[in-house]
Amino acid sequence: MVKPRILVVGSMNMDMVLEIERMPAAGENLFVRKFSMHPGGKGNNQAIACSRLGGIVRMVGKVGNDDFGERLLLNLEQENVDYCFVFREELVHTGLAFIFVEENGENRILVAPGANMALSCEDLERTTHLFKSSDFLLLQLEVPLEVVKRAIEIAHEIGLRIILNPAPARPFPLEILGPRDIITPNKYEAEVLSGVKIEVIQDAIRAIKLLDERCPSWKVITLGEMGAVASYQKDSFIYLHPRKVEVKDTTAAGDAFNAGLVVGIAQGKEWIEALLLANNAGAIACTKIGAQSALPYLRDIERFVSKNGRGEFEIVNL
Repeated sequence: MVKPRILVVGSMNMDMVLEIERMPAAGENLFVRKFSMHPGGKGNNQAIACSRLGGIVRMVGKVGNDDFGERLLLNLEQENVDYCFVFREELVHTGLAFIFVEENGENRILVAPGANMALSCEDLERTTHLFKSSDFLLLQLEVPLEVVKRAIEIAHEIGLRIILNPAPARPFPLEILGPRDIITPNKYEAEVLSGVKIEVIQDAIRAIKLLDERCPSWKVITLGEMGAVASYQKDSFIYLHPRKVEVKDTTAAGDAFNAGLVVGIAQGKEWIEALLLANNAGAIACTKIGAQSALPYLRDIERFVSKNGRGEFEIVNL
């Protein structure tokens, strides 16, 4: 099988993970059960997730000229991700994320973006040859929006297909996406983009229909323990049933899902097969603490499917 060539433009952080019983109330002090530090950032995580699933991956981003930045570059090298166009920024710290993981596996995240917000359109112009030699472009919203917009413009100019993971939730002109592109918000991000409060599957379908009025791209809304809903045909939608796993930490689930989707499509899988791959990747990522430590390899998914099946889905007609 030919390995897909995937270009990731996005963020790079060092994650500070604090495992806690619960979040403290105002004025309350609680002991942290465990502290650990890991490479992270949505762009970084998704690049490594794609590499572990068999992609040839190149990363465009920015780190500070500090020890954290050096660690992140070394980690990319160890994960077989090309980091030649991860730029260094003087006098700005590398991005940091503080992740609070509660007993039930839910997480809350605070981000100090640092060098991520110094990534510029000028930096991007130095990488246009990477766009021309890639099969897919994977984007998020943890870098300046003008950089994301310019990346989309460059991709469209050369006919490169795009997956936009609109995270974190920020207003974004979805109208610039094309009919071959894909957008993958989670429940909260879909609510922000569509204005629909999502409580049941039908709400997610309604959100997709409203987003269809803004742009013609394919849509996938990930819904955590409720599964996921995706575009399919006119007035038909795909509902991916949630996989039954022991949830320990949901931090990397979305990153693994996006990697599974982009690798699956870039390998030539049909839409439903790529969605099933993504759903399984996201589920496996929930079974471990941390971000990159939870990202599955292709062999992990193969073992999971062999034991539990590829997962269930249904076509919902309206």
